[in-house]
Amino acid sequence: MTQTSSLPFHAPIVGLRLHAVQGKGGVPLSPRGKQLMDLEQREAQRVAATQALTQLVRSARSTVEGVPQQIGARLEEVAGIAVELGLAIAREIVGAALDKGMVDPTPTVVRCLRDCVHGSQRADLVVRLHPEDLAAVQTALAAMPELHEEVAAARFVADAAVGRGGVRAETGAGRLLWQPLEVLERICAEVRREATS
Repeated sequence: MTQTSSLPFHAPIVGLRLHAVQGKGGVPLSPRGKQLMDLEQREAQRVAATQALTQLVRSARSTVEGVPQQIGARLEEVAGIAVELGLAIAREIVGAALDKGMVDPTPTVVRCLRDCVHGSQRADLVVRLHPEDLAAVQTALAAMPELHEEVAAARFVADAAVGRGGVRAETGAGRLLWQPLEVLERICAEVRREATS
C-alpha cells in the first residue's frame, strides 16, 4: 500500500540527513542542516557588524563636522591670548624704557612750546617734567635756536608727580597731560577692539 503525502514532491530529496546534530527542540540535524544554521548565525553577525559600523560612521561624521567649529573657537581663544601676551610685553618694554630714561619727552615739550606760547597773550606756560627728565629736556631745547623765544617765555618745573617721559603743560587757557603709559593703554584698548571685531 502506497502512502501519499499531503505535500506534493516532484523530485526526490537527495542528500539531506536530519540526524547528526541536534537542532531546535532536540531534533537531530544533518551536516547540511548544521551548515544552514551556521550560515544563519554568520548572517546575523554580519548584520550586527554592519549596523555597528554604520553607527560608528555616523558618530565619526558628527565628530568631524564639529571639528571646524571647535578649531575656530580654539583659534579665537589663542588669538586673544596672543594679543594680551603681546600687549603685556609691550607694557613691560615701554615701562623698562621709561624707568631707564630712554623715552625722550623733548618732542612733546617742543609741540607745547610752539602751540601754547604763540597762542597766548602772556607768557603763562608752565611745563612740568619728572625731575630726572628736566635737565635733559632743557639741554636739548638749548640746542634749538629757533625756540629760544618760546623757551624764555615758559617756566620749567621739576615735578615728581609727572611720570618719566611724561609732560604736563599748563596755561591760562587749559592744561595738557601727556603720559607714555596712558598713550600705550589707549593703543592697547584699540588693538583689543580691532582683535575682537
